[in-house]
Amino acid sequence: KEANLLLNLADKIDNPELKLEYLLKLKDLITNEPSTSISQSYTLQKIFQKFENSSTQNITLQDLQKEIKDTKQELQKFKQKTKKQIIHLEQILLQKHSSSSSSDKEIEPIDQEETSTKFINLIERITYQKWHVNITITIQDSFKLQTIALIDSGAQMNCIRLISTKYFEKTKQKLSTANDENLRVNFKVTNVHICNEGICIKQSFILVKDLDIGIILGQPFLKIIKPFKVKTEEITTNIFQQKILFAFNEKPIARDINLLKTFSLFKEHYVNLIKTKENHLYSMKQEVSNKKLENQLQTSQIKEKIDSLKNNIIKNLCSDLSDAFWHRKRHMVSLPYE
Repeated sequence: KEANLLLNLADKIDNPELKLEYLLKLKDLITNEPSTSISQSYTLQKIFQKFENSSTQNITLQDLQKEIKDTKQELQKFKQKTKKQIIHLEQILLQKHSSSSSSDKEIEPIDQEETSTKFINLIERITYQKWHVNITITIQDSFKLQTIALIDSGAQMNCIRLISTKYFEKTKQKLSTANDENLRVNFKVTNVHICNEGICIKQSFILVKDLDIGIILGQPFLKIIKPFKVKTEEITTNIFQQKILFAFNEKPIARDINLLKTFSLFKEHYVNLIKTKENHLYSMKQEVSNKKLENQLQTSQIKEKIDSLKNNIIKNLCSDLSDAFWHRKRHMVSLPYE
């Protein structure tokens, strides 16, 4: 509209030279005017769609076989390491018992200055707290499980131990233990819903095989339910303007453990971890067998045999004039006294 108005003003100039000069200046003004580009607006829904439409890599037979090989090597190294640690702990216990018996004193926990082993210093006297809660998890609307989960504010990520491999996705995320030991993480599980009292919270998990409990809910879960209150028997919070509580499966415990009991717990803990690794190895072998069978069923030769058997069944058993059982009566005779 402004450009048309300026052109109409030019038509009212009678002097040709003045009119030409006016039009040239008007042209320069319009040409040099900065263009305003309209930025495309982004909505939260469009941003989420980018993540939902991202392609995921399927688990191949080679991935499973490599996983089995790595797990076998880990299991062997883990057994050797555990054996050395148990022997070392037994020696310390024997030395402590011997020194206590010679002085006719009761066995007391070893002071931290009596050993140079950092690991023993860590487990000599332990104070721990448990937040075990009952939850229901649903994975991709097809897998449902009622289980006990550990809520741990020190866990950087949500962790899960063993589920079917069809729910896995590859990942490059890293995870470490409290003493800075790296845990091998190759897979993650997305689209997991944690449900309680009719309310479901969507979360993602990473698959960690070295867990002694099936599910750990860490900082990502706690950020969703913040602010929350920790009481003697439950954790309470408000989600979607509705009060929800996570009742403790057992009351939180805080106590000291002497070295003898620590050794017993340590040994039991690592025995359970070894069993978990062995069970996972067995399940991976079963997955490989199923994958091989699935690949064999896709070969043209097997498909031809299946189609031939199907056609034979349709022809001999499902037809209106079935002859599948006629041969049974070829040698039958009727007796006169029947």
